[in-house]
Amino acid sequence: MFVYLKKSIDTDYKNLEIIRSKSVYHLIDNEFKGMYKNLEKTNIDWSKWDDTYEFIGGDDNTRKTFIKSNLNLGILSDLNLDFIIFVDGSGKILYKQGYDNFNNNKIPVKEIKMITKKTSNYVEKTGMLIGDNNKVFIFSNLKITDSKNVKKSNGNLIMGYFLNKNRVASIEKKLGIQLNMASISNRLEIPYEVKVGKDKIYNKIYISTLSGRSVAFNNQRNADILILGKKNVKKYVVMLFINFIILVFAIYIFMEHFIVKRLRKMDYSVREIIECQDLRKRLKVKGRDEIDNLGKNINNLLEGLEITKERLYSLATYDVMTGILNRYAGLEKLEGNFKRAKNNNEVFTIAFVDINDLKYVNDRYSHEEGDKLIKNIVEIIKKHLELEDIFLRFGGDEFILGFNRLNLLEIRLLFNEIEENLESYNNKSKKEYTHSISVGIVECRENKTLDEFINIADINMYENKKYKKKFPERKYVR
Repeated sequence: MFVYLKKSIDTDYKNLEIIRSKSVYHLIDNEFKGMYKNLEKTNIDWSKWDDTYEFIGGDDNTRKTFIKSNLNLGILSDLNLDFIIFVDGSGKILYKQGYDNFNNNKIPVKEIKMITKKTSNYVEKTGMLIGDNNKVFIFSNLKITDSKNVKKSNGNLIMGYFLNKNRVASIEKKLGIQLNMASISNRLEIPYEVKVGKDKIYNKIYISTLSGRSVAFNNQRNADILILGKKNVKKYVVMLFINFIILVFAIYIFMEHFIVKRLRKMDYSVREIIECQDLRKRLKVKGRDEIDNLGKNINNLLEGLEITKERLYSLATYDVMTGILNRYAGLEKLEGNFKRAKNNNEVFTIAFVDINDLKYVNDRYSHEEGDKLIKNIVEIIKKHLELEDIFLRFGGDEFILGFNRLNLLEIRLLFNEIEENLESYNNKSKKEYTHSISVGIVECRENKTLDEFINIADINMYENKKYKKKFPERKYVR
């Protein structure tokens, strides 16, 4: 019984470590998706701009003026990029700038041409590709149009950066996990591999590129749960074994029928818990003798397992910083409410929220201050929500809300109240920066998928952001 219990509990601890590794994969995968999103937003700011459109189709003087005004030597550093390439409609490179900060030298023209050629098959795409000599780079290739997106596109803007050791190290630091880029792989059938060692967990994580190949990353961490489990299992098994010997001796000498009956009942309860895999169940303990101490020890072990399971569930469900739903769990819940509303022909509305000027606060006042900005805005928004409303963190400074109870007009009024509260907070705050948001709202009435509605809300948010920049005195949601 003891060996069976030990093996079963060891298996449970290993399974918890595997669940934790799955969370690590989703954390890294979401980080790369966020990197693509941020890079695409930067490209949109440049490629959907009248000045850029005139630069592509203009004469030499127009181009010289644009370069002098916008493409100074520090532009790559300002945008956190390694290269930026302007290509006209015929595929000719009109302007290029590239500097590899990791190797501390200019990117050769040959390599710029390689990037241009490889990304030419991925127009209007943002993602990751593998270049010559297995050099990995993240890029965004968008068509150049005017700011209203009504004129015919005239060329492309390619920008991005190499996924070098420094970039991986920054991801490692941001997520608080150990991460090393290992190799280039052609395997696509599984996104990650987990190997459970004696006291270490070895993860291999595969992040796919647009070309179909994958970039493999090694992640190693201490098997904290497994180590704790082995210590507890060893301690409790030893205790169980000693008590068992005492009880067997007592049974043999004194009251065999009474002790055996109680042990059989306890053994049945333990087996039932193991087979049902329900850690909420407990053994019934009434007395104070050795057998009941054995039951208490098992209950303590089960309680420890249940607490660990709940903690892992919390890490997999809620955003650590803000306490609201994280992207994975939040989108899953959002999808469920969206489908129910659609099946019941009910109103379902989505709001996409972006915190304004977070990068400025991070750069000017520190990332710690930027985290405070995020937390303050989340708390102000939460005060206006009901329990049935969905509130999730979509990315670094992006949030999504889902409402079954409010229509489009009511949500606009709700966010006007929120922005009034933000304005009031700014007036009372002694901080040198302001708390503000941009909001995109969409009512899910058409026959579209949830991802399509989220994209529409994101576009509406971006329009709201541009509107507020154009009319800063008009603060609220239109």
